[in-house]
Amino acid sequence: MTEDIKTKIKNYQTATFDSHFPNQKQTRNCWQNYLDFHHCEKAMTAKGGDVSVCKCYWHVYKSLCPTSWVLAWDDRRAEGTFPGRCKLAPPHLSSVLHPSSRKVGKGGPGYIPP
Repeated sequence: MTEDIKTKIKNYQTATFDSHFPNQKQTRNCWQNYLDFHHCEKAMTAKGGDVSVCKCYWHVYKSLCPTSWVLAWDDRRAEGTFPGRCKLAPPHLSSVLHPSSRKVGKGGPGYIPP
């Protein structure tokens, strides 16, 4: 048992820095990663893809979110009263899920047409 705990402590990882959430308060980061995980999981399941690509969101929300929040959100999702949207894939996964929607040529973030 002691070795098991030591192994868990040695391999424990917290969430990495996310520039979208630079402040100390990580509530929004927790919420967003919880939503992103369920968006990703739902989209990958619908496409018949590998759900393991969603694991990064799972690790972040498991690291940042209090267990009581996650349990309450899971209960509300099961009841159909969850306030968040879990219908679409996160925007940064859209090119993985829908390769035909990739933009070719000029454009992208910060591009201003002449």
